[in-house]
Amino acid sequence: MAADVRADWREGILDRIPAEELTAKLVSSHAAQADDPDEGLVFWLALAAAQYETGRLRPDVRDTALDILNRGGDVARWEEEDPDLAKQRQQVLERLRIKLAGPQPAPKRLKRPVPHGVAFDVGDAVLLRSPGGKRAIVVVVGHSPGWPKGTENPVVELLLWEDTGELPTQEFMATAPPLYTDSEVPNPLRQGTTRIRPNLFSVSTAQRASAFNADIGEVIAMGIPRPPAADYRDGSVMSGDAILSGVQWNWFGVFMDQPRYEAMRELTRAHTRPRRKRWTDLFKNGGPS
Repeated sequence: MAADVRADWREGILDRIPAEELTAKLVSSHAAQADDPDEGLVFWLALAAAQYETGRLRPDVRDTALDILNRGGDVARWEEEDPDLAKQRQQVLERLRIKLAGPQPAPKRLKRPVPHGVAFDVGDAVLLRSPGGKRAIVVVVGHSPGWPKGTENPVVELLLWEDTGELPTQEFMATAPPLYTDSEVPNPLRQGTTRIRPNLFSVSTAQRASAFNADIGEVIAMGIPRPPAADYRDGSVMSGDAILSGVQWNWFGVFMDQPRYEAMRELTRAHTRPRRKRWTDLFKNGGPS
């Protein structure tokens, strides 16, 4: 959501929308998130940071963000996931607080960014490699709006795959479970245990250095008939049947070497089974729709 807010703000500035009008427009378009007690923290901090970066910080947005930061920001949410990352988050928010409370930069003239992303089609299977030597497979199951405006980010599922040295079959890549997550902010309106949902990833290429390349991985198959595990268009932490995380291609390699990756694999093994639809069924009546 933070990336979306930043992209929407910069796009509005490029379209020459006045800052006050653009602020109201973003608050309206992200109303559900802005009013949410948890996701609202992310929205207002992201909006304040985006406005500061462009030299157009609105006083009301600054005051709202500073109030959130003075109350601890969203560090508590990070603490539930990883205490070490929570400490880093706290440092980032403290730097943001100092910027917002200090002198403001002059308005900056923005230039439309040049897209650096590599195009992927639905059904492309990509073999990824980590610096530590691990391998993983993602399959493109859709696309989400990207930045710059008019571009698309591939939405991928990271498969539960046991690497024995041999690449899996296309049937496996069409039916293997995606990794699941139990990441969720506690919701007082929901009773029972934390939900376990598939974690999909929208892969952006914000800079040339983050573009897909041979060091990151390679396409090993195309046309894999794999529908998304859930509707990723509502992939927020608080709602939806899946969580959609915004990442970059080089993030996967770092993630694969972390304990969290193995924890998600273990969680997925315990709560999923291979999809029941037979491979041959996918090609009945002229093939997949």
